[in-house]
Amino acid sequence: MPASVFSPLGLVALLSDFGLVDPYVGIMHGVLAKAAPSVRVIDLGHGVPPQDLRTAAFFLAHSREHFPAGTVFVAVVDPGVGSQRRVLAACDAGQLLLAPDNGLLAPSLGPGAQLRAVDVQRLVGTPRSRSFHGRDVFCPLAARLASGALRFEDLGSTLEDPLRVEFARARRTPTRVQGEVLFADGFGNLITNVLPADLGPDPRRWRARIGARDLDWVDCYADAPDGRPSILVNSYGCLEVAVAGGSARETLGVGVGAVIEFER
Repeated sequence: MPASVFSPLGLVALLSDFGLVDPYVGIMHGVLAKAAPSVRVIDLGHGVPPQDLRTAAFFLAHSREHFPAGTVFVAVVDPGVGSQRRVLAACDAGQLLLAPDNGLLAPSLGPGAQLRAVDVQRLVGTPRSRSFHGRDVFCPLAARLASGALRFEDLGSTLEDPLRVEFARARRTPTRVQGEVLFADGFGNLITNVLPADLGPDPRRWRARIGARDLDWVDCYADAPDGRPSILVNSYGCLEVAVAGGSARETLGVGVGAVIEFER
C-alpha cells in the first residue's frame, strides 16, 4: 500500500512511559471512548522507562509490522510536553503515527513516509493542561483519525525536518565485534544492538562476553542452565543476554550502555 494512503480501521494503539500506577492510561482510554465509542484501543505498552526516547523508538519500530493497515499509533513519551515542540503525524504503509517531534518516530518510518506538522491550535485549541497532551492533544486527534472524521491531509503542513533518534550500531573488526545494551526488559533480559548478521553466518564461532562473564550460546531460554548468563537471538531479531530462572540485569549488575563483546 502506498505510504500516503490511509483507510481508517477504527483501531488505536497506545505507547507511553506513563506506567499503570497512575490513572493517565485509563484517562486516555476514556477520552478515546468518549470521542469515538466504536474505536478499539490496544495498549502496545506503558512501561517505557520515563522519558526514554530510544526505548520507545525501539518498541514502536519493532511493533508496527504486527498491526494491520488502518491502525493509528499514539506514542507519547514527551519530555518537552507543554513547550513549543511540534506534534508530528506520519503516514506510512497505510498506518498513521502520532508523536511529539523529539525523534521517537524516525526509526519506525520507511523512506516513503509522509510527515505533517499538526496544527494543534486549529484542530484541538488550547490544551487544558501543559503537562498531559496524551489526554488533551494526542487522543482527541487519534479518535478523529481512527473514526474517519479527520483526514491525514488536513492535519497541517508537510514537514521535511523532523528530529531523529539514532541507535548506535555495533562496531566490527575482523576479530572483534563490540555492541551495547539498549535496555532491559521486564524479565531483566538485556537487549543489545548486535544483530546475528554482525557476526556472519555462524555466530557461535564467536565467544560472547559482557563485563568479565562469558556467555553460553543457546537457542531458547529452556536450553540455558539455571543461573548462568546465556546469549540468544530474541523475538526482536537481535542478540539478548538472559539468565534462565533469574534476571540478567541483577545477576550481572549491568544495564543500559553496558558493553558486550564478541571475539573469534
